[in-house]
Amino acid sequence: MGSARVPEFRITMETPTHVLRPRSLNGATPPRWIEGRALADYGKYLTDESRHTGHAAALVFPTCIEEVAGAVLEARRRGLPVTVSNARTGIAGGAVPAGGLLLSLERMNRIRGLRHGPDVGFLVRCEAGVLLSELQDSVATGSFADSAGWSDESRACLERLRRGRYLYPPDPTERGAAMGGTIACNASGAHTFLYGPTRPYVQSLLVVLADGRVLDIGRGQARAREDGEFALALPGGGMRRGRIPSYRWPRTKNSGGYYAEPRMDLLDLFIGSEGTLGIIVGAEVRLVPAPEANCAVVTFWPDEAAAVAFTRRLRTERQDLGVEAIEYFGPNALDLLRQRRETMGAISGVPERLPGPGACAIYLDLGTDTGRLAAVLGSLCELVAAVGGDPEHCWSAMARDERERLRVFRHALPETVNGVIAEVRRRHPGVTKLGTDMAVPDEGLEGVLALYRSALDRAGLHYVVFGHIGDNHLHVNILPRDPAEYAAGRRLYEGFARDVVAMGGSPAAEHGIGKLKTSFLTILFGPEGLAEMRAVKAVFDPESRLGVGTLFPEEAQ
Repeated sequence: MGSARVPEFRITMETPTHVLRPRSLNGATPPRWIEGRALADYGKYLTDESRHTGHAAALVFPTCIEEVAGAVLEARRRGLPVTVSNARTGIAGGAVPAGGLLLSLERMNRIRGLRHGPDVGFLVRCEAGVLLSELQDSVATGSFADSAGWSDESRACLERLRRGRYLYPPDPTERGAAMGGTIACNASGAHTFLYGPTRPYVQSLLVVLADGRVLDIGRGQARAREDGEFALALPGGGMRRGRIPSYRWPRTKNSGGYYAEPRMDLLDLFIGSEGTLGIIVGAEVRLVPAPEANCAVVTFWPDEAAAVAFTRRLRTERQDLGVEAIEYFGPNALDLLRQRRETMGAISGVPERLPGPGACAIYLDLGTDTGRLAAVLGSLCELVAAVGGDPEHCWSAMARDERERLRVFRHALPETVNGVIAEVRRRHPGVTKLGTDMAVPDEGLEGVLALYRSALDRAGLHYVVFGHIGDNHLHVNILPRDPAEYAAGRRLYEGFARDVVAMGGSPAAEHGIGKLKTSFLTILFGPEGLAEMRAVKAVFDPESRLGVGTLFPEEAQ
């Protein structure tokens, strides 16, 4: 495998500028192009977890930054668009090519080194193809496969890392995702409740632009002006100027559209841009101290109102209890899990005794000091009782293997939903699961739950509600049984998006827009906001060759 020449770590003390100055690479050389009949052996690269399938004229697997730049330049010479692919775990179709060159970063998968961060943590530099699971496991164990080739400074930092407990917090459900993809989508997950999404953990990025130049940008090095203006330096000495969109960012989790705020750090333009502004080939991300002790708890509630009341109380005591995640299982979700247990038995991952119909569950992850764990659990029991629950009917797990069993229970629901849809698709191949990804502000939680339930019950559709209730980010999985129900579900889905945006929320909280949810950007930001996004893209990709069909409908580009 080739060796990418990633720049050494450096801390820039200059006054921030509004001008981004990419550099040209010496030795940019395209990797081997796979095209024609040879592409027939690479069908899996034409799809992702969305099950959407595309097509490409050619496929490349660069192993270093010079090969990425070379591939982009060769694609430009041939007049081809470029789609970036990595671990292909996305569910919005962003990695699915709409023709042109498909550029897979999966072979750029080395962790490059460590240095001390601006606070008590560390910064780790990695290539875009490093899997999230590898990075998180390496940090947890202090064992990095590539450390033999690190600099003396990095190996000295590694010894200090091993003397403590650290973690990289972003935790999308799919730990098999690649780092470049998680940054390109600003991925989040259950632990966003405490730690936030990916964006605040990105300290610097290495980005190949559409013209083959490389932008090495660190946090705090470049900011938009007060009026939103920024500029990109051109090879001939001129400038291409742009302006940050003027739309208001949702007051919730959001992974839809280009990030925008006054005088924003220009690094944040690329985080969540889904490969449409540039190709993220490397990143430096921040590690933080990990809690000494962890515990997983499942609490059960007689109805949805009680579960919501418990969630609101947890928010007020989140710091004292060390609450990292609050996850919800609605009545239909527990019914489906109960059926899974009856069908599969112990291998289902679902315990034998679940409460009866109408009940709900709240799953918690807690992190605290070892000496405080007993007191935290005692306080949690008191809180459960105060809200009307029964502490004796809670499940808890502290040891790693016990927490793993509860994690299996937590993830059994999506697996069951996928199994139900697979069975329907045998009879109706065009039917798929309809899964929402919408979040609302705190004051909208009860209202959005009532909206979902009343509309779906009135339509007579089969559905489950579960997910990140701590962030008011609940997934509605509609399970259509035939094409007519599928069509009805799609109409409801679009209506939910409009209602959620009217509440101040986002219709794309954590999975991005990709190619399958482009209509949601117009709902979220309006035609004017979409035009402002296009203007930003034109600064970095004036020929509109990166990520064709992602974020913006292909035919409108």
